[in-house]
Amino acid sequence: MSSTPHAALLHLAVAKGYFAQEGLDVVATPVSHGKAALDLLTQGKVDLAAAAEVPFVISVLQGEELAIVTSIASVATEMALVARRDRGITGPRDLAGKKVGVTLGTSGEYFLWAFLIRHKVAPDLVTMVNIPPGQLVAALEQGRIDAVSTWQPVRRSAEAALAAQGVTLSDPDAYTVTHVLLGRAATLKQRPDAMRRVVRALLKAEAFVKAEPAGALALIADRLKLLPDDLRPTWKELDLRVNLLQHHLVTLEDEARWVIARGYAKDGPIPNFMTNLSLDALSAVRPERVTVVH
Repeated sequence: MSSTPHAALLHLAVAKGYFAQEGLDVVATPVSHGKAALDLLTQGKVDLAAAAEVPFVISVLQGEELAIVTSIASVATEMALVARRDRGITGPRDLAGKKVGVTLGTSGEYFLWAFLIRHKVAPDLVTMVNIPPGQLVAALEQGRIDAVSTWQPVRRSAEAALAAQGVTLSDPDAYTVTHVLLGRAATLKQRPDAMRRVVRALLKAEAFVKAEPAGALALIADRLKLLPDDLRPTWKELDLRVNLLQHHLVTLEDEARWVIARGYAKDGPIPNFMTNLSLDALSAVRPERVTVVH
């Protein structure tokens, strides 16, 4: 699971002992971001992974037999471009001809494309520089790139590094990112009871966030080694909820078209992602949380 607020329900389920209460012996493996977690899953090093839908869709179109157990977080307002004013960037159109640091194959790249198209900037006019999340801020501060496209808390660090010399370009209508818990389809089918226990533990974590928001924030800040004040703006934006909604399916199809257009997968028909949704666990525990037509 990523060392970001998007995986908060998983972090809380570990820290509060909710997995143990459900009779599960869970080993948590923190990584920098969701794509890194998914890579561990496809390498067979973990049983479950938490990631945004974009790397999940890429993996499915590349032939990985993966399935989503549940979504665990969604947010429309956190993704942004942070750019250098001294490179002449004050608005979206100024990104043409500039170098933008982004972690390719992630929601950061998908947001960048959605943002550019929404603001009528041809993506081909922007040079995308592939940089891991942990190195984006340094590259921006050193001037090796003109802007970054990223998520929290990297976005906040970039804004702090540039201070008055930085400009933040965001658009909540460009893309709502959803983070999901997923596993190999075969594993999920073989362990239905374990998956139900996982879902119940995550629902307990969700209830804790609602009942004790300040305590939950403090606990996540400690686990992510962030100051509570630095985490608070992101925390307010996150919708930490366990569900599987119909619009998630529509988003997966939209992202699949983008994945093919970007050349991350061979050209072909858009797959039926219903086969990549493992509905049984959440349907058994909280059926009202599943609105996917099935």
